Order: sequence, then structure tokens, then C-alpha cells
Amino acid sequence: MELTAELEAAVWYSTILLLKLATAGLLTASSRFRRNVFANEEDVVGNEGAQLKHTDVVVERYRRAHLNDMENIIPFIGLIFVYAISGAGDAGCVTLVSQIFTAARCIHTVVYIGQVRQPARALSFMVGMVCNVYMAVKVLLHLY
Repeated sequence: MELTAELEAAVWYSTILLLKLATAGLLTASSRFRRNVFANEEDVVGNEGAQLKHTDVVVERYRRAHLNDMENIIPFIGLIFVYAISGAGDAGCVTLVSQIFTAARCIHTVVYIGQVRQPARALSFMVGMVCNVYMAVKVLLHLY
């Protein structure tokens, strides 16, 4: 099956973002093992030195970064395909919006986990949000 340039861009960047999302989950798990703190009783049983802890600041930072990715990447993936399929944006626009969103989400993770001072995290979050709102508005205006 041959994809249009718009769909090819949507598939490419969605795949990158899904890999990023999966990596964020691995980073969260890795931080739990490095710090030897777990959220479930069965994870500490038989694991000498492990603690049952829901409030470890480092683990929580990774977990919140991962949660924020889920809250933003999943809507983006739906919107980018609707945007590409509807004809609301040409291949160049689909690619550009995807590149901006992907860069914003990568920057967001780096500044979140790295505890970079605000407004870096807020700005990277807003750039991604603007991409999502832009696509949604363009689709609605295009169709109606």
C-alpha cells in the first residue's frame, strides 16, 4: 500500500513519539530499580532492601513526565491522522507540525527530568498544545 506524503509523515512521527512514550515507561521503571523503591507490595517481597514507597521524588518526577507524555502524545497521534486524512493540511504542514510537536515533547521530557527552571517546561508544553489546537481548528474549519 502506498501512502500519501501526508500519511507517511503522520506515520513516521507517530512511530517516533510512540517509541518515546515506551522509553519513558522504561525510564520510570529504571528509576524504581535504581532507587530500590516500588509502588506494589509484591515487588518488595523477597527483594532485600526494597521499600514500598509511593512518594519517592525522583521516581515521581519520571512517572509524571511519562504521564504528561501520555496526556499529550495520544491526542496528537489522533489529531495528526485526522489532519492528514481530512486534507486540512498538505504534506509540508503535516511534516512541520509533527516536527515541532516531536521536538517540543523531547524538550519537555529533558527539562522535566532534568529539573530545568521554569518557564522551560511550561513553554515546551505550550508549544505541543498549540500544535494540537492548531490541527483541531484547521480540521474543523476545513470540514465546515
